[in-house]
Amino acid sequence: MAYITLENVCVDFPIFDSKSRSFRSGFIATMIGGRLSSPDQKINVRALDQITLDIRNGDRIGLIGHNGAGKTTLLRTLSGVYPPSMGTIQIKGKIAPLFDISLGFDMEASGRENILLRGLLLGLSKSEISNSINNIIEFTGLGNYLEMPLRTYSSGMLMRLAFSIATEIQPDIILMDEWIGVGDASFLQQAKKRLETFIDKSSILVLASHSEDLIRSTCNKAILLGQGQVLAQGAVDNVFDHYNFFGSSSFFDMEEYISLHPDLKESMNIPGMAPWMHFIKYGIFEGRSPGFGIELAAFSADKVFNHAITIGDGLSAAERIEQIAPFLQSFTPPKNWAGKQNLRYPIDFASTEDYPLITEEEAKRRWLE
Repeated sequence: MAYITLENVCVDFPIFDSKSRSFRSGFIATMIGGRLSSPDQKINVRALDQITLDIRNGDRIGLIGHNGAGKTTLLRTLSGVYPPSMGTIQIKGKIAPLFDISLGFDMEASGRENILLRGLLLGLSKSEISNSINNIIEFTGLGNYLEMPLRTYSSGMLMRLAFSIATEIQPDIILMDEWIGVGDASFLQQAKKRLETFIDKSSILVLASHSEDLIRSTCNKAILLGQGQVLAQGAVDNVFDHYNFFGSSSFFDMEEYISLHPDLKESMNIPGMAPWMHFIKYGIFEGRSPGFGIELAAFSADKVFNHAITIGDGLSAAERIEQIAPFLQSFTPPKNWAGKQNLRYPIDFASTEDYPLITEEEAKRRWLE
C-alpha cells in the first residue's frame, strides 16, 4: 500500500551573495513565509521546519495556510524537487505531481509528439503511452491540431492537451497545488468528472488550496502550515476551526486575551475574529499591546516591524511579534502556548534599553534545549 512518512524534515534555501546585493535579513523576513537563520554570516531561509507526517492509504489531505506558509514547498519536497536539508522522507507508491501540468512540452514539436514527451516525463513507458494515446487524443478533442506544432495552439488548447495527458496515468499518490481548471466552459464539466475519477483511483491525495469549500468537499484530513511548521493536523473541521480562529499561529489563548482586553469581548463573537486574527486586524494599528509582557514599544527600533506597519501589512507585523516575543525579558508565556520548539535567537532584532532581550545563553536554557 502507498504511504508517505516524514520525520523532522527541514528544507533550507541559502541566499547567496546577500551582502553585495544589499539584502537585509529583516527586510527579507517581511517578504517570505519561512524563517531566517544566519550561520557563519550566511542567510538561509528555512522553508520547512521539523515537519513530521504520516500519510496512509485512503488519506485525502488538504494543505491550508496563508501565502508563504510552506504548502507548495512541502508538495515539491514530497515530489523530490527539493531534497530535505535535515530529516528523512519515506514514500511508497507512484507519484503524479500536478504543479505545472504543461511542464516538459516542446513548443516546436506536434501535439502527438508531445504526448510521448510528456508521458515519459511522468514516468510512463513507451508501451504504456502507446496503449493510452487513443484515449488521450479522443479526450483532447483537438483533432487535426494534434499534427501541428504547439506554438500554434491557444492557451486553452495547450491546457486541454496537458490535462488529458496528466490524468491518463494511474498514480498511487497525487500531489496538487490548487485545483486544475482547464479549457472553455464546455470542456470544464467533462474535465471535472475526469479529474474526480482520476483522484478516486489513487491511494493518496495531497491538495494545497486556499478554497475552504474545495478542501471540505474533497479531503478527509487537513494540515495547517505556518512559517514552514505544522500548526494543526487532523479532521478537516478541527483544523479549519483552528485556522479560522488563530490564523497561522498558536500564540494566543482566547480566554486570556479577552481577560486582558475585556472591551473586545463583543467583537470576539464575530466568526473568525479570535485573538490572533483580531490583533492583526485591529490591535497593532490601534497601538494595543497584546499582553503577556509584550509591549509594542519594544519594537520601536525594529526595522522589520516598522516596515510592516508602514506598508500596512498586519500579518507580517504580527509574525514579527511572534518571532521576537519569547526572547523579551518581560515575556510571560500564554497558557497552552505551543511555540517553545524550534525557536531561533533573533540576532537581527534592534532591542531598546527599556525592553531588552534575554541573552542567547539564557534563551538556550529557556527555550532552545
